[in-house]
Amino acid sequence: MSKGLLSSTAVWAVFIAYFVFLIGVARYTTWKEKRDAGRIDLQAGKFKWPVLVMTYIASCMSVWVFFAGPGAYYRYGLGYFFSEMCIFSMFPIICYFTMTKVWIVNQQKHFTTPADFFFCRYQSKTLTVIIDLVYIVCAVPFISAVLVAGGRAAEVATGGAVPASTFTLACGIIMTVFVMLGGVKSTAFADAVQGWFFILALWAIIFATLKIVFNGSIFEAFQAVRASTPEWFSYPGPIGVCTYPSRVSYPLACAFGFTLLLPQVFVRSGYYSAGLKDQRQMAFLAPFLQIIVWGGTMLIGLVALAAMPDLTSSETELVIPYMCNIIAGTHGLLAQVLMVVFLIGVLAVGLSTANALLMVMASIIYKDLLLDIGKCKFKASETHVVRVVILVFGAVTVFVSLMNWEYVYNLMIFADSLVEALFPALVFGIYWKKASRTGAIVSVTAGAVIICLTFFVWGLGYVWYGTIGLAVSLVLMWAVSLFTQDNPQDSQDLYDALDSGHRRFMRINAKIKN
Repeated sequence: MSKGLLSSTAVWAVFIAYFVFLIGVARYTTWKEKRDAGRIDLQAGKFKWPVLVMTYIASCMSVWVFFAGPGAYYRYGLGYFFSEMCIFSMFPIICYFTMTKVWIVNQQKHFTTPADFFFCRYQSKTLTVIIDLVYIVCAVPFISAVLVAGGRAAEVATGGAVPASTFTLACGIIMTVFVMLGGVKSTAFADAVQGWFFILALWAIIFATLKIVFNGSIFEAFQAVRASTPEWFSYPGPIGVCTYPSRVSYPLACAFGFTLLLPQVFVRSGYYSAGLKDQRQMAFLAPFLQIIVWGGTMLIGLVALAAMPDLTSSETELVIPYMCNIIAGTHGLLAQVLMVVFLIGVLAVGLSTANALLMVMASIIYKDLLLDIGKCKFKASETHVVRVVILVFGAVTVFVSLMNWEYVYNLMIFADSLVEALFPALVFGIYWKKASRTGAIVSVTAGAVIICLTFFVWGLGYVWYGTIGLAVSLVLMWAVSLFTQDNPQDSQDLYDALDSGHRRFMRINAKIKN
């Protein structure tokens, strides 16, 4: 445990201020929506690119920025960073050929949940249930990991004066209340503010630690690492994680899973753009912002390794508080300010993801499982029922978060990898009219099972990530579809929407150019 730089009173004051900010956003957005539209819709929204880009970035980043990322770079080396950088050249291409198509169809269909697009294409309730189960399996540990990170941040900041479990519970409560009150629009607008804050906070910590520990010279930090841990600069890295298979598999997990197919990311990248221009701005601007964020987390890992080369694996996710302790030796007030920034940053970047993910999961449970599959009838209004679902699912994730998680990082990576199983069904569904519902069901199911085996049975999760499952899913999608046939009319609605959407938006673009 690092030395506590903040009192429990200071930590709870920060928490209350953050809580007031979120509730203020929720109340304002719902008031404005009711004033403008006459009703509150918790599950849908359309956003211009400044908000769209930041809600996407914030919902992607999670606690990777202040916890998992710096710790991973500390442990795994520069090769790990280069593996991640591969995804940013891929993202605009992948987004153009998949999520832009999803967005075009959504302009006519007004989807709510990620599985809505798959149902429109394959007309299979079985597939909807399977996809929703994959998302639930990935969402519960993902949200729980975010809450755990908030608790650990408070405990470290106070030297144990605020127990991690108490603050984790408080974070879970604020998450659930905020989403119940505000819904999609509130999470998006809060993300737009929080996204800029955590990016600025990240680089403020970098500049301060470099200035005080290494006289403002990044070259000194690099030289210190080269002297103490030269393997940090080479494959397979300090502890042998960055093998050649992982150089391929990890970027794929990030490109398909982390940046595209996580449920809260899918709806933001595919459903929420106000226009085609906003959709394209997101595809091209998001990678640049992610490079800024990931570059910052890598530098924190590097500086921490240079200053503290002997941390154990369990300590590496706490490198920022440890750096604050080093700074406290000569700059006590600055160290306290940076610890406050760290705490708010963890709350901002963590809860932005948790809020978004909880909202999407509530929509999945309410619309897909209760209404469409279960055929449930409710006397209460949709808004009230959705809020109850948010409350129940939020309580489940809070309960899970109070268990003992060793690494936040492990939960992030598993979730990123698991959703790769959906990618073949998405791509084949858009571009191959012969892709069948049976092929999609077999593909997604087998791929998800293989990915779980990769992590929990074969012990290959941090070598191959979701790539084995992705390959199996891809082959089965093609092979099973060759031997099974659907009525072409079942998918014609989606292709008609694609065709009419292309014609419509091409005309708009032509008018703009003229």
